[in-house]
Amino acid sequence: MAFTLQEQFDAYVDLMAGGREEMMMMDDEAAERRKRGLAPKKKKKSAKKAADLEWARKSLEAERAKVGSSIKPKTMTKEGKSKVDLGFSRGSREGMALTQEQLDACIDLIFEERDEVATKGDEAAEEAERRKRGLAPKTEKAAARVSTKKAAALEWARKMLEDESVNDGKCWEPRAMTKEDVAAAAVYRAKAEEARRNHKRREQHDAVTKWIATGDPEAIQRCNKWMEEDIEAMRLKDIDPTEDLSDWEAVEAKRYREFWEFLWADSFGSWEDTTPILPMRYTDEKPPRGTAYPVRTLQVFSVRVAAIKGGLDWPLDVYGIVAARDSLDHNRNIIFHRTRDNCQTIDKKNPCLRLTGPTRAVVVVDPVYFEVNLRVKGKTESADRDLSYLAVYYRDSGSSESYAFKNVSTSKLSTVALMLGDIVHSVEATISVRVVRGEWPEGCRGLIFANTASIDAQKIELLAFGDDKLPVAANGMIKLSRRVVSVEADGELRVCVMASSLEDQTVERDSEAFKAKKSSRSRRILEVHSCKLEVTIAWSFVPN
Repeated sequence: MAFTLQEQFDAYVDLMAGGREEMMMMDDEAAERRKRGLAPKKKKKSAKKAADLEWARKSLEAERAKVGSSIKPKTMTKEGKSKVDLGFSRGSREGMALTQEQLDACIDLIFEERDEVATKGDEAAEEAERRKRGLAPKTEKAAARVSTKKAAALEWARKMLEDESVNDGKCWEPRAMTKEDVAAAAVYRAKAEEARRNHKRREQHDAVTKWIATGDPEAIQRCNKWMEEDIEAMRLKDIDPTEDLSDWEAVEAKRYREFWEFLWADSFGSWEDTTPILPMRYTDEKPPRGTAYPVRTLQVFSVRVAAIKGGLDWPLDVYGIVAARDSLDHNRNIIFHRTRDNCQTIDKKNPCLRLTGPTRAVVVVDPVYFEVNLRVKGKTESADRDLSYLAVYYRDSGSSESYAFKNVSTSKLSTVALMLGDIVHSVEATISVRVVRGEWPEGCRGLIFANTASIDAQKIELLAFGDDKLPVAANGMIKLSRRVVSVEADGELRVCVMASSLEDQTVERDSEAFKAKKSSRSRRILEVHSCKLEVTIAWSFVPN
């Protein structure tokens, strides 16, 4: 795969930013070897450089898949030049013209810093040994002369990387608070602190939610601090000496449930309770002031059993639950749910679970937790086996742009991969499809899916069926497996229907794009063969 200079530079900047922890680990390793009297670890610079180059390229491929489209460097504009003059940030890379010298300089800087950290401990030990033996300090070799052009490129690269380090993670800025917001923040802060002192969890949650809505940045910081304190309190509880610790992921999931019941049971009911909040809450009515607006949400693209072990063999009859829990009510927002009598058969070729949710948008304010509790059906109920028991969490990334990412968790018997999307400044879209004329073509399997313009590569499967069995109610409404997705408030949602012939494998498809709204409905007509479908999108703010 060939990359432009701009694309390679982006990968190397990310490599530089992400490699500092590795460099510190290298330094610690060198110190440990000296402490144990071992010789310094030999460095294979050329091999290391080749490995890092390959790592950077793979990172770039992952980044391209994550954002759903290729990076396309633009011609430098006046605006782009002003951004470069004022400082360098991720958002301004696209407008920069990159020379080969500048790319080489960035590569040199990366390996220069790595080599410096890796050899620093060895050089100190060598100088100490020379002093012990009464030898003069080792003189440094004169730096190799570089061309004026290369020196300028090195200076440019150093400044760019320094600015990148300063700007990284600061793309989100809280909104400006009005006098009314400041006054309200003080009131809700006092109520939250009083409720916490009195161990009134529901009152604390309500006050914190309203405090966050004022735009006070301290509200989220305080909320996270209290959450960490509560988690630490749970960790300090005595551990059962008889507890099986062989599957640590399952142990963490069990402790999360204990933590949830300790913190939220009095306010939100049973652990098994599902969210009472329905979609389309503000499609037809205006929300109360300050209670609903575009927010950061999580899109669930797929849940896949990526690997199995511990004596399990494909295919598997899987049942259980996958659910999200967010700060709106901390109850289950069902993503996948199958009983033992209605299990799903998956195999190595088709390992994805057929999702039925979420039932409403998943809001990212406090950490979002995914509860994964899956089992494998045996010949008898007593022969059933655990497949995966996990508590997977996700925190606000602070990104100013939507992106897709994969969360992979490995437990004792399996590896589960969640393909998710961080959707910024988003609204909720509830999709319905109705047959208004004709019938589904005979001998064709069908697929209805949606995707946002921001993450075009990732599809949200709404319904898949075969053998010309389109599930239609008496009123013509199609029974979709999933119907709730998230879309940026200024973004676009595309809905597509495909009919694939079982006989000759020909495919006919139709799709329509819908510009996002904050309320109301949008309608379009899709047609495949002689079957005409009406797609309706109900738009709504997400309650907060």
